[in-house]
Amino acid sequence: MFYGYVKKLSPRGFGFIGQEGGPDVYFHVSQLGPEEFARIRPEQPVMFELAKRDPSEKPAERKGLRAAVVKLIDRMPGGVLPEPPPSMAPRHHPRSKRRKATWKRKIDLGNEDDAP
Repeated sequence: MFYGYVKKLSPRGFGFIGQEGGPDVYFHVSQLGPEEFARIRPEQPVMFELAKRDPSEKPAERKGLRAAVVKLIDRMPGGVLPEPPPSMAPRHHPRSKRRKATWKRKIDLGNEDDAP
């Protein structure tokens, strides 16, 4: 099973699921049922399975991924990771906080001819 968000819906009975780091997946109302298709909204999380393609299909008909089973879910599993504790935070070089960046320093070019 894969997880994603409903990216686009059509009133004609189909839509697309956007998955993180992957291509969009096509789905039809027949994978959901008419009552669930009425409840589905854009940006709603879903769980889906990919359909196996028939090898005898013409290449023109194989346009992209297609969902075989789509289930509505309340939220994505896992959620957001909490901030790491300070002991696991990346350590900086000891001198990195003492020195200003070179672009912030005033550079003396030695042009004392212009001084009044």
